[in-house]
Amino acid sequence: MLVPFVGAVHRHLKSWSLGSVLQCLDRFLDEPAFRRTLIQKPRAFTRPQGLYSLPVTLKTFLIQCLAQDHSCRTAVATAKDRGWLPPNASPGTAAYCRARDALAAEGLQRAVEHTAEALGTRVSDEHLWRGRQVHVVDGTGIALPDTEANQDDYPQPSEQKPGCGFPVLRLVAFMSLATGAVSRYRIGNLHDHEQRLFQELRTHLKGGEVVLGDRNFGTFATLVLLKRQGVDGVFRRHQSRGAGAKTIKRLGQDDHLVRWSFIPRKQHPVWLDASVRLPSTFVVREVSFQVTQPGFRTKSVTLVTTLLDAKSYPAEALAELYLRRWRMELWLRDIKITMDMDMLRTKTPARVRAELAMFLVGYNLIRTVMFDAAKVSEVRLEQLSFKSALMRFGLWCAGLRHSTRIMVWLLGYQAMLKDLARDLNPDRPGRYEPRVVKRRPKPFARMQQPRQVLREQLLRA
Repeated sequence: MLVPFVGAVHRHLKSWSLGSVLQCLDRFLDEPAFRRTLIQKPRAFTRPQGLYSLPVTLKTFLIQCLAQDHSCRTAVATAKDRGWLPPNASPGTAAYCRARDALAAEGLQRAVEHTAEALGTRVSDEHLWRGRQVHVVDGTGIALPDTEANQDDYPQPSEQKPGCGFPVLRLVAFMSLATGAVSRYRIGNLHDHEQRLFQELRTHLKGGEVVLGDRNFGTFATLVLLKRQGVDGVFRRHQSRGAGAKTIKRLGQDDHLVRWSFIPRKQHPVWLDASVRLPSTFVVREVSFQVTQPGFRTKSVTLVTTLLDAKSYPAEALAELYLRRWRMELWLRDIKITMDMDMLRTKTPARVRAELAMFLVGYNLIRTVMFDAAKVSEVRLEQLSFKSALMRFGLWCAGLRHSTRIMVWLLGYQAMLKDLARDLNPDRPGRYEPRVVKRRPKPFARMQQPRQVLREQLLRA
């Protein structure tokens, strides 16, 4: 069982989204094909004397990612406290780390996708945008420990001196606008173009879905490829587009059908395979609107979309949809800051990929709890506090081992949802703050030379 409590719980949470997600994970964990993708070192889980079975390893790994202290020592101590390990088990972390290394990142990545899909089955028409599923796409960077193995796969920014920076992993993800869950993601290094990673995600989209993103993804090639797939896109128009475009029909004020031109021999994207043929022209819709909300740096926004029907998709609806794109920035902040994932802790690329996947599994579980709380209390999902949900979910899971009565578990879950729905983020429309930091940094010099060089200088001094 992937979650940190008794395996029978999900069968009694059928009416909740959390029950559906846990049942989906249990089903896939029981499938031999999925278990083969999840385990890269089978011998680690077949030793008779092994303390860390697959369920125990997964639960301990998840607890480590969801806890405030992400250390292996705290994870092992928690596993002993909750009865997953015998009382006389060693408090050392070596056995746990070996069991964790036996997990395959590809299998954990599939677990991320399964949790999002299971939560998506609970989405009703009221959560959709004009009856359509919307995926928000964006990219971010995550720092890694400065080890030679990490530097080889995820090199640090070129402007930083060797030994004075950190490796950086590039993450591009799809997140559901309805639930906030990470549905799919791809990773690369700083030399991998976000568009290339996005194209790997694009192949998994289904006809009729909508992709929402910033100007980095609003290119000629992206719009053409999405339309060929039966998928529509809504992006901010790229700054290099505008000159050379020809207006062919006016649909309303600041709302036009425009013919974009393209020279395949000169403008073929470097991230797109040369065998993919693109047309010389493509008709898109451009919608411009003004942002009057205080604090926004951008005052005028021009959108480009393949949704050409102005009656079914009015300009006001497109503008409102694009402003909702900011939610993904807040969701990424929840993952990187609230869950403390802005810098991972593992020191090899394989461990990095597994740690990232498990963090995202935990994130999707918290989003599932928030979805249940919003549904039962009829509040908007964006009003709920992710930090409050993370804290309360951890307390509920910790309390499950103190009782074996199913009704106690269910009543505890319902009470948690009610408390979560009452602990709402304040509604502060138009709030804006300057981008400054009040707390002063520690009075230490910046590292300008490798650590070994600095040590030798201290010894000579």
